[in-house]
Amino acid sequence: MKLFPVNFPGSFPAKSLKGRVLCVLGVTILLCWAGALTVLTVYTLRGQNSIWDSKLQAIGTKILMSIPSGKVMQPFGQRLRLQLRDEALPRDMNLTFQVWTERTKLIVGAPDSPPSPLQPDFADGFSSVTIEGIRWRVFSVADSTGQFNVQVGMRHEVIDWEIQRKTFGALALTTILLAVAGLLMWFAVGKSLRPLTALEAAVRSRRKFDLTPLPVAQLPNEIRPLVDSFNHLLDQLDQAMQGERRFIGDAAHELRTPLSALQAQAQVALRATTLADKDAALVKLLAVAERSTRLSDQLLDLARMDAGVNAPQKTLADLSELILHVSQEFDMQAQQQRRSIILALTPCPIECDVDEIGILLRNLLDNALRYTPEDGRVKISCGYTEEDGKRHVCLEVADDGPGVPEAEHEAIFRRFHRVAGNNGRGSGIGLSLVAGIAQLHDAAIKTGPGLDGRGFSVRILFPVPPASASVGAEVAPAQPA
Repeated sequence: MKLFPVNFPGSFPAKSLKGRVLCVLGVTILLCWAGALTVLTVYTLRGQNSIWDSKLQAIGTKILMSIPSGKVMQPFGQRLRLQLRDEALPRDMNLTFQVWTERTKLIVGAPDSPPSPLQPDFADGFSSVTIEGIRWRVFSVADSTGQFNVQVGMRHEVIDWEIQRKTFGALALTTILLAVAGLLMWFAVGKSLRPLTALEAAVRSRRKFDLTPLPVAQLPNEIRPLVDSFNHLLDQLDQAMQGERRFIGDAAHELRTPLSALQAQAQVALRATTLADKDAALVKLLAVAERSTRLSDQLLDLARMDAGVNAPQKTLADLSELILHVSQEFDMQAQQQRRSIILALTPCPIECDVDEIGILLRNLLDNALRYTPEDGRVKISCGYTEEDGKRHVCLEVADDGPGVPEAEHEAIFRRFHRVAGNNGRGSGIGLSLVAGIAQLHDAAIKTGPGLDGRGFSVRILFPVPPASASVGAEVAPAQPA
């Protein structure tokens, strides 16, 4: 229900729904009252005039038809008037009549009728005349010969008073009915908005971080969708807070182990009696520090992605160039671990957030190197592929390590999940970051066997950007931070 934003200075707050509804109803009732007053006044004026004219016409016609035909009647002044038996009987002093003959002789007249004709020109029909300062409504009618003329009159003040009485009576009744309707509407509006007041009180009385859905059973149908959407928002907020709590708990648990290891290795280095023992302890200390740094970077990336504060800034970039840049960062690490990185790259532009894809590539490559044994291989390839009837840009990272049981292929992309019995030292965060970044880029993830039927492979299928279909499309030479 849409209400017009009617504003009256000092009447009610412009943002009050109840005030707006009551104001519109009040204006509507006032307009109805004014319209009813106009209609009643016009109708009563016309109706009463018609009624009184009909009465005067009926009385005059009856009197004329009661006069005997062919008889000579004497003027009224030559005879005595008849008297009433009971003087207490009411007399209508406002209605009068006259019977004239030959338009000059008054043969019959009411006791209070003036001596002069009510209708001086004796014209048939209705007229309003003033005699001795008194206004009369007169009906005059003559017989077919024109010898007799009957004139019947009623004081205008009586007619006006009757019109006023009936007009004010009808107006009073209309006012009462409209007032009752207004009160009923005011009560209905108040009762309809009462659930909102109760809802407000319920929200104010809630404890901090109470995100349970708001009750909607008693709400009007027009308000319920708004509260339903608010409940949906509360549910999303509750899920986000629950996820944040789980993240904080898991992060604290994951950081506890490397921090304890840092402290232990530092104590070993301090207690070492020989330079060789001290160097060995420092090497282990450096390895734990590198692991802690990697873990903290992953946690920060995961927290930033979960927060979703900034939407991915997508640009057209060549995936092969991004892979080449990231793989160069791991060359030294791969050589130290006696592992080799193989590249099979085809230029293929994709619409992506360069920094996010950099995080995805680093985590895939780090995960593959971490679980590949010495003298193992990690192959990174990209190019176009046709799957499910659609053309995709395919990124694949495969290794020849021990692999992942097929039953664990989906679970490894959940955060903090580790494959049971695996001796690797991963945190269980890297692949969950990969899954989250792929989802942000509308990419699909598929897993399978690695190199030579051994190990593990991760394939990410990106949608082909429309811009890449045009010849000579410009590709941003950006590099991941």
